[in-house]
Amino acid sequence: MRILNIIYAVIPLFLSSIFTYLTYASIFTLWLAFGVWLSMIVGFFIFIDFYRLSRKSTNYEINYTTNTKKYKIASFVTSFNENPEIVEGTLISVKQATKDYGDVYLLDDSTDQKIAEELKAFCEKYGIIYLHRKDRKGFKAGAINEALRKVGDNYDLVAIFDADQRPTENFFEQVFPYFSDPKVALVQVPQNYSETYSGIARAAKYQQEPFLRIIMRGRTFSSAFSLGSGSVFRISALKEVGYMDESSITEDAATSIKLHEKGYTSVYVDSQLIWYGEPPEDINAYLTQQSRWAFGYFQLTWKILKSNLNFSQFVDYFSGSLYWVKEGPLTIAEFLAPVFFLLFKLPIIILNPLIYILAYIPYLLGSIAQFIYAIKGKGEYGIKGFYYHQSVEYLGFLSITLAFFSWIIGKKRPFKVTPKGEGNFDVKSVIPHMIIIILLILSIIEGFLWLTKASSSLPLYYTIIINIFWAIYQIPFLIGGIILAKMMSRRENYVEVALNRD
Repeated sequence: MRILNIIYAVIPLFLSSIFTYLTYASIFTLWLAFGVWLSMIVGFFIFIDFYRLSRKSTNYEINYTTNTKKYKIASFVTSFNENPEIVEGTLISVKQATKDYGDVYLLDDSTDQKIAEELKAFCEKYGIIYLHRKDRKGFKAGAINEALRKVGDNYDLVAIFDADQRPTENFFEQVFPYFSDPKVALVQVPQNYSETYSGIARAAKYQQEPFLRIIMRGRTFSSAFSLGSGSVFRISALKEVGYMDESSITEDAATSIKLHEKGYTSVYVDSQLIWYGEPPEDINAYLTQQSRWAFGYFQLTWKILKSNLNFSQFVDYFSGSLYWVKEGPLTIAEFLAPVFFLLFKLPIIILNPLIYILAYIPYLLGSIAQFIYAIKGKGEYGIKGFYYHQSVEYLGFLSITLAFFSWIIGKKRPFKVTPKGEGNFDVKSVIPHMIIIILLILSIIEGFLWLTKASSSLPLYYTIIINIFWAIYQIPFLIGGIILAKMMSRRENYVEVALNRD
């Protein structure tokens, strides 16, 4: 355990506690004051890491070489009660990419007998090896490990693809050269959300862009981690760390940490080597995905704290934990603070509003500007992408918070595949967001009424203005999230797309 890593991890809690002690207004709102301070400080830590990685990403380049050694490949496609058409289309693409480098395996954990039988028949027809488990021990990681223990000795590398992520035909030709370095244990390519027919799907794609185009680029050769699909591992390195980590539902990141602890490196190849991908299409699918990712990363937190990662790697991984805390419980604190103050007249923090305005507002505007500048020219993000990104993130606050408290109390959560198929709008899923919008609107109205009674020379006057600003700031993103959830999608024939692709 590296002392510097632990000190870094404790600083946000320490500073938040100190600032809360110095500024809290009431014992009844002490918890909310701490949440507000922690949200600001965690946001700053996340921004610093993002800025550092964005600077590193500017020097990112893909190194091509014609001196390519051929490796024996085991291409794994993982499936659990997935739509057979989606799986079959992916299997065809993976087989076309694998060529004569090795073999394609379907690791099918489906409990639906009809789905399992259809997939098995498809595999037999197209020369794909079908592996089926009667139990789901270790979930996806368990399926991969069981297959590797059976056949891993016959191959040099293992490629892992989700049922909805399809590689291009030149996938392995682009990946092989990086394994000429014996220290490279993992090569990761970006996932691709191509089927963006619904509002949620388009927003999910925009949400991924800063992560894929900036953060992962900045982490290459340092802390780039497996994304669970489009990952190619050196099998000998996986064996050395005990195969895939089965203790976390985000086995990809957990395994990457173990590889980095052993001194192995990882490469992120930001090239469109996945040509087809299914994003979550509706709000329920999106919330399922976000809840699983958040809970999995919360599970990783203790492993990150106890890890032997170097400081730079630790900061990158720990920022992931901070991100999910920020998007969950700390977002709720941001919602409640102006409501408590404006609507219920309960003071949260005693602080000269001028100090707050001069210190925090320039940072807020500067961080947004730097973020947009960093993503400029990388895809079709822009102002629209920023709005979609922020709006869809606001949708996940409650499901992420529930995942956080499940982790805190030690409650186990079953592995849930992100649902795929026709998008549907479930109004029950946005009721919490509607309630927050109503509370914020009432707070704004009450705030303006309060302003008419307060002297413009008093600190209270400016405190009211600050809280009105925060209430107004959040409403467009909350409304945007609901609108995105109502924008429905159309579907394609999955197998036909794969077979007839140019």
